[in-house]
Amino acid sequence: MSEEKPRSIVAAPIWGIFLLFLGVVFLLQTLDVLPWGLWGTLWRFWPVLIIIAGLGILLRRCNVWLASLLMVVILGGCLGIAIWQHGPSLPGSVATESYTVPLDDMERAWIEIDFSAGSITIGSLPPGSTNFVEADYEVRNRRGTMKVDFEQQDGEGKLNLDTTNQQFWGEGGIVWAVNFTRKIPLVLNIKSAASNLEFDLSRLRVTELNLDVDAGNCQVTMPSSAGTSYVVIDSDVANLEITIPDGIAAKIHVDANLSVRDIDTSRFPRQGDYYVSPDFETAGNRIELEIQCDLGRVEVR
Repeated sequence: MSEEKPRSIVAAPIWGIFLLFLGVVFLLQTLDVLPWGLWGTLWRFWPVLIIIAGLGILLRRCNVWLASLLMVVILGGCLGIAIWQHGPSLPGSVATESYTVPLDDMERAWIEIDFSAGSITIGSLPPGSTNFVEADYEVRNRRGTMKVDFEQQDGEGKLNLDTTNQQFWGEGGIVWAVNFTRKIPLVLNIKSAASNLEFDLSRLRVTELNLDVDAGNCQVTMPSSAGTSYVVIDSDVANLEITIPDGIAAKIHVDANLSVRDIDTSRFPRQGDYYVSPDFETAGNRIELEIQCDLGRVEVR
């Protein structure tokens, strides 16, 4: 009498399905089919991961394809509900407000920005402007205003911009357009979550940039005439597109976990753990760039 072989148990590929779901959402956002601010609503569905893990345990003896199909249906349903809840803001519910600070005798400035669930652009003021900063921001349904804290002493300015009264899952997200003077050195510390970021720093004298991005799309054009600029970017679940202007040297270190890495090695040949311009040591304008990316994409051009 032959012995009955024990039945093997095949578990549903929970994490594979979850990574596939994230990839689809990222693709649709990159193609501008879905807004990047949608992450603010999707975060509210995190308990679904526990439900899916529980289903994976309960159904581990069942058909693996049935269990996988149920998980895909649940994740797809969450995405559909998130899109419905995120929906566009109501007509007539958007107002634009502005904030301006004159340059006066300011010689340098430190800037702190904390921004979430929307879209923000940063650029430069015209060469003849007498202002330090000009900011325009949209207020939707009386939510998402800009909180400003500014002080100046002994030629040094300190500016803090923060979102206030903003629901993380707010309708349609918030929109900021912030422009700074080209005339003085700037230090930028920016923290962002579930947002679309577009920074053109090419005409700004940014000597230091610290950027923390959680779940979003980030496009940064680096300074072209700031001497040496030190840049640190820490991102989680994000798409990073970094542009270094022609003629600017760079030394780049990338630590990418579960991320796609695309570095222009024709401009920045690899040397050990770094990508370095051939003329980096002698360049008058150069970028020292450190990137930490967990689950996303990094492109440097």
